[in-house]
Amino acid sequence: MLAISSNISKMVIFIFAIIIVVFLCVTTYLYLHKDESLVSKHYINYMAIPESDGVFTWLPDFFPHVAVDISISTNVEDDYFFSYFSLTIDDGGRFKKTLTVRAREQVAKIVSENDPDTKKVWCKYGKIPGQGDSVNLFFVGEINVTHYFITNIGAGLPDACAE
Repeated sequence: MLAISSNISKMVIFIFAIIIVVFLCVTTYLYLHKDESLVSKHYINYMAIPESDGVFTWLPDFFPHVAVDISISTNVEDDYFFSYFSLTIDDGGRFKKTLTVRAREQVAKIVSENDPDTKKVWCKYGKIPGQGDSVNLFFVGEINVTHYFITNIGAGLPDACAE
């Protein structure tokens, strides 16, 4: 009986050691792969964004000026951004009327990876104010009737839009 108890103790210690090793490996992986180039900022509304912040060099001309609770994360090194924002139900309805081209399903999955509750993703072309006449592709996602996101992640994917 004592031998069985000793074997069970060794088995428990072995399993515990494996759990610790797995935890350390996952923690090390996450630490080494964190995105140090990502800069995140938050604003109560569009008018609260200072000209000097550089945020306007990312947001397209169609970004709703009535947006509130705006958070934006930018990565200059990899040339991408994503922004979450809120609109009233009425403003959201008007904004959605400007979104006419849906993103293809596989692209929608990529750009809404962080938000599994995303209901729809649209493609929208726009210009960045102050950066000439070049037109860029953006993706706009509806998380719910008042919460949205916009990003340029995935803009280089072929056949991104279901036109």
